[in-house]
Amino acid sequence: MLQLVNLFLVIFGVIAAGSGLVWWRSQPTLALLLLVFGLALIALAYFSDRGRERRAEQRKRAAIQQRIDEFARRPAGSSQTLQVHGGLRYVLAGLSLTLLGVAVVIMASADVRHDVIPLMLGVLLVPTGLLFLLRALAGVGQPALELDGVGFATPLTGRIPWREVSGICLRTVTQRNGSESFFLMFRVQRFARVAPRIHWSDRLLAVFHLGALARGVVNVSLPSKKDPPAAVYALARQLWKQSTGNDYEWSPLQSDAYNEAMKRAGALAARLDEPGAMEATLAHPEQMEQAMAQMSADMALIAAEHRRQAKKQRWMLALFLPLIVLLMAWPWIMRLWAR
Repeated sequence: MLQLVNLFLVIFGVIAAGSGLVWWRSQPTLALLLLVFGLALIALAYFSDRGRERRAEQRKRAAIQQRIDEFARRPAGSSQTLQVHGGLRYVLAGLSLTLLGVAVVIMASADVRHDVIPLMLGVLLVPTGLLFLLRALAGVGQPALELDGVGFATPLTGRIPWREVSGICLRTVTQRNGSESFFLMFRVQRFARVAPRIHWSDRLLAVFHLGALARGVVNVSLPSKKDPPAAVYALARQLWKQSTGNDYEWSPLQSDAYNEAMKRAGALAARLDEPGAMEATLAHPEQMEQAMAQMSADMALIAAEHRRQAKKQRWMLALFLPLIVLLMAWPWIMRLWAR
């Protein structure tokens, strides 16, 4: 409601300020009043919206902390488990994608022009939707994610102990309409050995170097209704730290060498922040010299990784731009070909 009020304030402010500019020469006094009034309305809407966002962020942080405190107060043992339920949304999404692909194939087949692109699109959508649907059906009636002191579990992988996890990351994907999707990602390098069960779809995806079996990353989609995704991520990091002592940032978009370098850099920074670190450094200068040499090598590796990522993005852009232009120009190309 407050967001709608702020929107109206901005609209009225723009109208008032615009009217002031229009009447500036004919009625300068009235124009000045309208201009000041319009700018005041816009400023009021701006600060009101900033306050609304700040209060929403405070409520979000309070909800996350409350959920963490509730979990921490649970008695130790098997009952100390967080279950995240995903519902049927992914079943419906997979079914919708499959039906859409079938509809596109039927329409493309019935088209007298025999356009190839819609037919290819439909042929791609049908198996993709079926794969998505069958993976979602495998988890019906089960929690999408379970977290406890032993490890984490999903319907497709079973329970994996924390000692086999070498990184945890919460990834947020924002759609064009402003809605957000959250994915909790676990780095499990020895997934093929430690996973109690491997779904057939993961074996199929591994052929194309995709999925948990090929990449060693378990990806879990998190709903944002009951448990805030940030709270689930914080609880996973807390349980991982309690079980293994590990507590560092990990990025699934970067290489293992990059993440190891970031891990070492974070560990060195934490060690230097400890009480008595300076005295220990002065007592053992050779160890600090080795640590700083390793830090320099890690910083060089991180910089090289950033350059590699930037180069990769440029190549991807150079590859996809001609394809986009070709797709947009395809109807005209077909018309010219028909002539």
